[in-house]
Amino acid sequence: MKSNWIKTYTKWLKRKNFSFETIKKYSRILIQYGKEEINTNSITNFIRENLTKCEPATVRSKRNALSSYSKFLKKYAKIEWWNISKLIPTVQKKFFPTANYDDLEKLKNTNTKTDKITNERNNLIIEFLFYTGLRVSELINVRHCDYQGGLLKILGKGNKVRFVLLPEFLIKYFDPCSKSCLFLTRNGKKIDKGQIRKNIVRKTKQAGIEKVISPHTFRRSLATNLYNLGGKLETIQKQLGHNNIQTTLDYIHNDHQTLYTDYSKLWIPKK
Repeated sequence: MKSNWIKTYTKWLKRKNFSFETIKKYSRILIQYGKEEINTNSITNFIRENLTKCEPATVRSKRNALSSYSKFLKKYAKIEWWNISKLIPTVQKKFFPTANYDDLEKLKNTNTKTDKITNERNNLIIEFLFYTGLRVSELINVRHCDYQGGLLKILGKGNKVRFVLLPEFLIKYFDPCSKSCLFLTRNGKKIDKGQIRKNIVRKTKQAGIEKVISPHTFRRSLATNLYNLGGKLETIQKQLGHNNIQTTLDYIHNDHQTLYTDYSKLWIPKK
């Protein structure tokens, strides 16, 4: 595949507000695909070649990349995606760790920086992630003026706009007169995603939490915690910005102990 086609495609993805990681991954897959022409037969052969080499999730990523590329070429409707998808084995999603309220307090009680203002900002970032379920790429772009009328306006993946609910104790941090980003560095610049990830890793280690916690962990945590508290799936779906309710269900990850406690109701007699 010619590099100029990939460059044009990546520009299209950028206009669609796809993340840097997704654009990089899709470009790599297109290079592996290696053909300018895209049709049902060529995609089917490509998928079959990769079934024995890659995990099902990786093969799905390759299909998604080619699906996106076909939309870019306006050939999506001509390809038999249903039949292609049937080639890929379905595997139950693995368990991912989630953060609970105890974890949140432990993280907030750690100070990874020497100055008070930076530590307070970092704790506020964690609270925002925990209570809103925002993607880290969305969080770093939140501006003070995005909060209006009780809702926070978010520009999400795929250039989709949604409105997010906030608890009252987070609303007070918005200054309606400011047009700057909510989270800034000490030099007054927009904070970087990498800085947030590194800080969360440091805090997790310092707090003695034996889980792998990343910014995305908090999206799964919101879905899981709210669902366990009796929240409606529709509420979780709208907060996370999912088009498909199945995607929302996939974000609910109870730990083994919670699942076992629920399962054990089968043989523990009711009083």
